[in-house]
Amino acid sequence: MSCIFYNLYLMTDDLKQRIIETSFSLFLRHGIKSITMDFIAAQMGISKRTLYEAFKDKNQLLIECLTWNRHEIERQARAFATTADNSLVFLLEVFMIQWRRMRNVNRNYFSDLKRYYPQVSRQFDDERVSQAEAMRHILEQGQAEGMILPDCRCDIVGQLLATKFDILFSLDEVCSVEFTFMDAFVVIFKTFIRGIATPKGIEIIEGYFKGNVG
Repeated sequence: MSCIFYNLYLMTDDLKQRIIETSFSLFLRHGIKSITMDFIAAQMGISKRTLYEAFKDKNQLLIECLTWNRHEIERQARAFATTADNSLVFLLEVFMIQWRRMRNVNRNYFSDLKRYYPQVSRQFDDERVSQAEAMRHILEQGQAEGMILPDCRCDIVGQLLATKFDILFSLDEVCSVEFTFMDAFVVIFKTFIRGIATPKGIEIIEGYFKGNVG
């Protein structure tokens, strides 16, 4: 491959990545439905034609945004797994990774995804099976370490943790202007994780949240 074509390839790949990151940020901040391809192109300072050369439509762009976000969470989780003191701290850090990335999410983001892009949403439903299985293994390790209650049904809890954002969507009518989806998520998660922890685990949880989440 000649230098010219190689550089062109790299620039195209870099542009696609910048579009994905910018678009995902806009979707989170304003909701998905309200962000048009025209608006994204204007924010990027590129032509609409260039945008459509990279992504055939908004559905494809949204899928690639969600895929990129998932891979980033997995990458950060794998990096932390090598230094985590125990499985409970690892589980808490996975929560924090997601919370940091989603903490300023617009309440319309989740409802837009379900209502207006159901096919995109369904493409990620199958991932919950593997996520639930991974959560089950972490919780079982937590039981072996004396952090999680021995009578905890790790299979059921794993499923619940894997569907945590669906719980947020169901709170659409409950959440008020006084608090956000992610405020609700923090309360639900903190209450939930304390409920399955041993006294030893609760001590770790309290210390962790004191240093990481207000």
